[in-house]
Amino acid sequence: MSTADPTAVPKIAWSQRMAGILASSIALPLVFEILLALLGDDPFNFGRAGVTIVVVGIAAGGLYLFRPGWLNMQRARATFLVLAGLGTAIHGFLVTAAFDLFKNKELVQDVVGMTTLLLGVTVFAIGCFYFRVEDVQEVIENPTTTRVPVEEIAVSPVTGVYQADSTDRALLEACRDALSVERLHYIALYEPPDADPAAPAQRVFSVDTFEQARYRVRQLSAHQRRELYHAQGEQVCRLRHTLDPQLAHLHTGPLVRLVLDVEQGAIYYYEISRNPSRHLVAVTLDQNHVYTTDAELEMLKGKLRRELGLPRA
Repeated sequence: MSTADPTAVPKIAWSQRMAGILASSIALPLVFEILLALLGDDPFNFGRAGVTIVVVGIAAGGLYLFRPGWLNMQRARATFLVLAGLGTAIHGFLVTAAFDLFKNKELVQDVVGMTTLLLGVTVFAIGCFYFRVEDVQEVIENPTTTRVPVEEIAVSPVTGVYQADSTDRALLEACRDALSVERLHYIALYEPPDADPAAPAQRVFSVDTFEQARYRVRQLSAHQRRELYHAQGEQVCRLRHTLDPQLAHLHTGPLVRLVLDVEQGAIYYYEISRNPSRHLVAVTLDQNHVYTTDAELEMLKGKLRRELGLPRA
């Protein structure tokens, strides 16, 4: 059984990125203050600018230093959006129905205005975060890994199937770069022949780290182990096609992911695309990284789909 803690994994880089976006959004109210000073012939309001910098700066600093878990962030985000919507609605009501409050009452105006400004800046930062940074494949942040030395990576393209002058090369390079000392140790791509898309999938290439001393098996050479995984990959692809009709009565759609959690690591199956049918078979040899390897394969799947010009699955 894996000892990886799924609640502790997504806790690293997302909060730093969000903190950076939130901190950079401080420039917005400063720009607004400068425009108000220029267009309204009013002096620059250092008080409003200072409050914005302090509040937003504290929030950004807290995110950067404490790095809350992703689940806590989801709850905090939901709470904030409820409060932001309520605050904006109250502000709109006051401006529309109780405008007398704002007459010659600078304190009320400043409080209401600053509250709305802070809510707007934070909503803007969250929107930028989700629009640009937080791809679904990057939701789960894994600890950093050690790259495998080039001389310890075996690249096995299939003669007559792998085409170096096509997207196959970019796919192979993405898979090779995904290998690591700690987690991903074998990746193979399968697809049917170009002339017969309905035919069973065949291996296009594989990359592996079986040459590493720490993962050598005494009874097998690296070459023998690689060949066994090649054969097993075809079995996994066939297993997926066998399970599909058995699961059809559930009306849940085709099987797109399969994890075989074994005593020493796990074997993964991922569907990369359906027309044409492309499949990924991957292996981790470390039982402690079954969960984190699965997360990395999700990100790798996204990269491969982008290389193929396909939308995010």
